[in-house]
Amino acid sequence: MPPGGAPALECLEKNKAKVSAACATAVSAASGGGAAAAAPAGAAPAAAATPAAAPAAIVLRPLRPREELFIVRSACGGDIRALCGGVAPGGGRIVQCIASNAASLSPGCKDVLAPFAAR
Repeated sequence: MPPGGAPALECLEKNKAKVSAACATAVSAASGGGAAAAAPAGAAPAAAATPAAAPAAIVLRPLRPREELFIVRSACGGDIRALCGGVAPGGGRIVQCIASNAASLSPGCKDVLAPFAAR
């Protein structure tokens, strides 16, 4: 199956119980589900409530291409691979994807994005 697109999302939704918590959260966000739907079967209720404490998305100011490149090559690389692996590069789509998945980002990536947040 090729990465990205509706067929890949459908496959991930069917197999949510087998994916990591971060992946399940990303799948749920991409399909419009809530935090409770993102928790894998058997997960503790506190684990499902933890991502809700963080903002669901980070609103970024308009970025220059070299700023986007800096974000992609920084501490956000692992987050991009985990949360936005199926997103086609170009047009700011990858940076928008990680900004939309703020609740699942690593602390290092959040620190990189902070200076680019809209004020």
